[in-house]
Amino acid sequence: MNFKDKKYIFPILALCLISVSGCKNSNKDVKQITIGTTSQIEKAQRDEYAYDMLASGVSEMPLVSKNEKGEYSPLVASYSSNDSKTWTYTIKENLYWSDGEKVTAEDIVYSLEYESTSENPAFSSKDIVGTYENYSYSDDKNSVTLTLTNANVKSLDDMTTFRIRPKHIYENKTKEQITESDSRVTCGPYKLESFNKEAGALTFTINEYYPQKPHFDKVIYKLFNNEEIMYSSLLNEQLDFVWNYSMGVSSTYQNVLGNSNKVKLSSIAATNCPAMLVFNNKNGLLSDKNIRFAISYALDYEQFKEYFGSKYASTPNRSFAPTTLVGFKETEQLKTNYDKASEFMTKAGYTKDDKYWVKDGISAEFKLTVNASKEMHVGYAEFVKTQLEKFGIKVNLDTVDATTYNAKTSNKFASEQGSTVSMEVAIMGYTAFGMKNLGDMYINGNHQTQGGAQVFDDSLNEIINSLNNAKTLEEYINYAGQLQDFYAQETPAIALYWDSLIVAYSASLTDITLDSTFGINNINNWFSMKK
Repeated sequence: MNFKDKKYIFPILALCLISVSGCKNSNKDVKQITIGTTSQIEKAQRDEYAYDMLASGVSEMPLVSKNEKGEYSPLVASYSSNDSKTWTYTIKENLYWSDGEKVTAEDIVYSLEYESTSENPAFSSKDIVGTYENYSYSDDKNSVTLTLTNANVKSLDDMTTFRIRPKHIYENKTKEQITESDSRVTCGPYKLESFNKEAGALTFTINEYYPQKPHFDKVIYKLFNNEEIMYSSLLNEQLDFVWNYSMGVSSTYQNVLGNSNKVKLSSIAATNCPAMLVFNNKNGLLSDKNIRFAISYALDYEQFKEYFGSKYASTPNRSFAPTTLVGFKETEQLKTNYDKASEFMTKAGYTKDDKYWVKDGISAEFKLTVNASKEMHVGYAEFVKTQLEKFGIKVNLDTVDATTYNAKTSNKFASEQGSTVSMEVAIMGYTAFGMKNLGDMYINGNHQTQGGAQVFDDSLNEIINSLNNAKTLEEYINYAGQLQDFYAQETPAIALYWDSLIVAYSASLTDITLDSTFGINNINNWFSMKK
């Protein structure tokens, strides 16, 4: 889609409504919620990333939640700490797995160990330092006290996406021995009843062992390949709300949805970065800081904000961490400046011919990797190409499927393919969870999962270690400022704009609860929302 022509989507969307027939719940005795998403789900099993993010809001319950105001509350367990180093978690009363087994604190410890690696263990041994020094259980195994190797004032942030596994099922089994039904045992208010890939539908029903009864008997997720059809379905009252992890409604659709009396829009002060231009700082053209700075001055941020942002969108700073984050520090606001961009290209040894910047007879050129399944990201990539080629840097779009994209941009997925991060530049969206420590996981080349920016720098490692080990909020804010200074000085990645997350839902819904990590699709919402 050409986002410059976004005004034309409104009549197209209206025409779609004429052709879409309603499919409201015919059984009035069953209280049902139907949700639209463009998440690509293949198996609907634990450890499939897209499914895990969706299920975190309905069945795979995180340890704690964090609301839109940044306040924590227990989900699986209550919590306490006097010094940010020793944390005690107590399983909520009468919490059972969906197969009838009691949830215990042993499930927490087992899950921490399951998620760890030999290089990054959960618990320390005589040979290697882990995240935690040790742990101890209460006599009834309902509580566990975890002692961190280093105090972490933001430790609860890690628990907003930490989902425990049933030890009694996973223990003594290899990953290959875990069956489909094993992987779907949950302790949340709902359990997965069925997944029909061909029909594009997941149906969740009430977990009868959950101590509270949610307001709805069924939660059905409809999988869409096309955003336009999904929003048409919301307007036509086929859906109760739409959701994608760490993504709000794009500006392309906000006006037509907002002008309908059938739909309501709400905003969440976003702690994510929806539009990132991420450089490979280790290899290729973008390993030269001068080129990174030149690009930062050649882009038109006002255009990105106008075409892709909501009414809450703003121009970003050189440190991409948004203003909503704890420890935010003001850095240079990004603005188009061809003179400065040209200065940095000259410093890098380039001269301008009739069209492109050239060095040793070779044009400044890079490949821009983008996930083809994310319509907005493709739009960002097209804008980057247009703007930079106008300045004189050639951009070749590398539009690939999700699996190929992940293997090119993430340490974890690259290693699974027996490779390393290979992208030169990529379009990314940094999630709220990923930004919990100001996005360090995306920048640090040593991060076991992300690390796409491929920065290997001792000073960065020192700042990150200090940030992770901050004992007080004051210490955390100090090191957060140092990290943002590093971003501003090195420009390892650029935010194209900042924005709030806009969520869209049926006007028939009331008492909505929003979550800073999972938006409208969150556990607490099933006990507040009414229809």
